[in-house]
Amino acid sequence: MPVTLTFYDGTDCIGGNKILLEDGGAALLFDFGTNFSAEGTYFDEFLQPRSSFGLSDLLCLGFLPPLRGLYREDLEYPGTWEKYNGHPMFRSLEVQGVFLSHAHYDHCGYFPYLREDIPVFMSLTSALLCKVLQDTGGGNRLNDICYVEPRELKDGLIQKAKSTKSNPNPARQRPHRAFGGSASAGVCSFWERSDSSRGLISCPLESCGDAAEAGGLQVCFWPVDHSIPGAGAYGIKTSEGWIIYTGDLRLHGKYSYLTRQFIGAAAELGPTVLICEGTHPEVTRPVGEEHVAANCFEVVKEEDGLVVADFGPRNVERLLSFLEIAGETGRLLVLTTKDVYLLEALHAVGGLGIPHPYESSQIALYVRPQVVRKKWENALLDRFAARAPERLVGAAKIKADPGRYILCFSYYDFHALLDIEPEGGTYIYSSSEAFNEEMLLDHEKVRNWIDLFGFKLYGSLGREREKSGFHASGHIHGPGIEELVESIKPEILIPVHTESRDFFRRFEDVCRVIYPQKGKSITLK
Repeated sequence: MPVTLTFYDGTDCIGGNKILLEDGGAALLFDFGTNFSAEGTYFDEFLQPRSSFGLSDLLCLGFLPPLRGLYREDLEYPGTWEKYNGHPMFRSLEVQGVFLSHAHYDHCGYFPYLREDIPVFMSLTSALLCKVLQDTGGGNRLNDICYVEPRELKDGLIQKAKSTKSNPNPARQRPHRAFGGSASAGVCSFWERSDSSRGLISCPLESCGDAAEAGGLQVCFWPVDHSIPGAGAYGIKTSEGWIIYTGDLRLHGKYSYLTRQFIGAAAELGPTVLICEGTHPEVTRPVGEEHVAANCFEVVKEEDGLVVADFGPRNVERLLSFLEIAGETGRLLVLTTKDVYLLEALHAVGGLGIPHPYESSQIALYVRPQVVRKKWENALLDRFAARAPERLVGAAKIKADPGRYILCFSYYDFHALLDIEPEGGTYIYSSSEAFNEEMLLDHEKVRNWIDLFGFKLYGSLGREREKSGFHASGHIHGPGIEELVESIKPEILIPVHTESRDFFRRFEDVCRVIYPQKGKSITLK
């Protein structure tokens, strides 16, 4: 059988990558993410896919491909596959492995629907991040990224299986294969932790160094630089030669040397195919993290009042920049419970330069008033209070001395400002790119809150944040893509995660460029 690549999403758009590689009897997936732009045409914060109908809503709208055998049986609503038998993309499929490039939802957001026994390959850091995402997640969306909470059909709806003392129906971890070193005692302790009465049947993290085997095919993993720790690129040796998948990466971050090491290693393989991201090819001179940190420092240094730092979730590099700024300006960096939980997990990995949040004298934890807290939050507050009670802060402390703090808040934390009642101060908007009009509308709300409290705004709320000097993109720029392609020299180049086909036409004299179409297969001969 020929080698085929089928692109179920991530074509002519940003995010939602779902790429199937088949070679003989092997079937492997690169990423399985949420396409937020496509979902946004039908859904919003208050209108979401119905988890009580399992796969049905997402299959019906074409967000999940109709591949029988790929998904969890407890999420298949009765009659699901009879409805899709005649669909042009319908087929039965047995996948031997899923390869996650990094733990952003547009690459892992649809993991909850995948069959729970399919091995998932990722870096050790990404594995812990996926557990963080699930442990601290909420809302109506299915969030079983790392471990699976059993469902059952009851009264015509798919619901969580009841958990009782006599029958706890524990969650079960997916089988994970981790690149990048073996799990330490601290990692294992976090991996096995469950702050739920349901409990967790832990599947040990299996270390596979920097190479593995899946479906009988050799797999290589290379760490790369991105705006989230643990990002990586993959190479799979097929019967038609090496296929390289970049995931998301950049050449202007603190760890850009990792990306260049990947480029060198991939070039030595002489690959047949390079599947390459192209989010921001129009950018020619990207802003680096050190430049963002320097600009933020100058702003904070001149501010006597409260500082609010708004940056993307899990952008640990940005968080560490603000932690350093807090130390240099004599302030405390105030984090949310989700931020502290994230640092707890990543500190356990070691080698990432992540401080322990309880031991760092510059980190404080914001305690918000809540009628009911989730069990993981109560457990976290107890741990923090036992180790650093003096660094638990609430609205009253911040209101009494606002110039002592940098608050790591975002749009969903604005309620707290009504309790703190700041009178002026600085708001640094250093968050991720807005890819759709709905996010731009949210920016209007952000502006309203900033104006309400008289904050000075630094950074741009619109589409031009790359030029503001207060945000560094997680994606490779145009000249970087040229360096990557011209160094690796693939026979075939396939752009994904991009809306910029025109940019990639410049490589048509260097190699064969194929522009993938959603649901269509590319056959390698």
